[in-house]
Amino acid sequence: MTVSAVKFLQPAEIQGLPTDDTPLLVLAQPDQLFKDRAARLEYLSTLNGQSAWLKFCSNLALAQAHCLASVEQTLLPEDLAQKALTHSIPPLSITSWVPGSDWDVAFEALCLTLEKEDLPVSVRDILERMRKLNSVELVQQARDLLAANEANVTPEFAPFLGAVLQVMWSKNTEQLKPYLNLHKGESALCPVCGSHPVASIVRTGEADGHRYLVCSLCATQWYGPRARCTNCDSPKEVSLFGETRESFVQGECCDDCHGYLKIMVQSKEPAMEVMADDLASLNLDLALAAEGFQRTGRNLFFITGAAQSKD
Repeated sequence: MTVSAVKFLQPAEIQGLPTDDTPLLVLAQPDQLFKDRAARLEYLSTLNGQSAWLKFCSNLALAQAHCLASVEQTLLPEDLAQKALTHSIPPLSITSWVPGSDWDVAFEALCLTLEKEDLPVSVRDILERMRKLNSVELVQQARDLLAANEANVTPEFAPFLGAVLQVMWSKNTEQLKPYLNLHKGESALCPVCGSHPVASIVRTGEADGHRYLVCSLCATQWYGPRARCTNCDSPKEVSLFGETRESFVQGECCDDCHGYLKIMVQSKEPAMEVMADDLASLNLDLALAAEGFQRTGRNLFFITGAAQSKD
């Protein structure tokens, strides 16, 4: 696959924060999130050369949906949630995570759900290896995955660890719904948990034309002005690179930090799901890497090395 510049976006095109009632923070609905993701991955697996990989990811997302009810929220003190969002501190920060029974329950629920499926022998072997790890080592790998210390994570464990963590965090975000209007600013990282985005989306509907970054962990969406590098906030122009001008997935590339984040235009593909379509467009990542750009987004179903971030 080759890519070409679709458009250069000038600094004058950079948007600011909306002045109307456009929401700056939108929470995921976990009951529907994983079902929609699984369905999209299933569909993409019928079109894509990575069919076996995408089918596996679909099964994993479906397992997330099935085990969601087994996981209980870790409740935050009300004043903590309010103060955190008011002062631009992630209330469910990955840096303050203290693993407890929530992790044990979520990990066991996902494993039991997967073991009921008709899994390839290779997948069952990975699950068995994970179960044989002592809890301290397993939790440390989960911590390293959250912190983007990917060199310390066993690559084949990453999708399962990521799946468990996504279930936990997406479940916990539901309690923040009453406080969403307290978030007033911009952020390169998720305002809810502090994780990297997986990609950004130009939405349709009530938020038509607005760009939101989508969290790789809790799936929260937060407003991000368009035509601006989401990694370094450079005042210089950014450019869109894609397979064709009409491709709904493009790489928004910065010549200053040499980073890129995928941007997806929902009006061109209404059925898209950000994490699923990120997984289905890895050829774009390879092409952009060949052009000298580094991925600044993360997808917890695979690891590629140290993430490039603004932190």
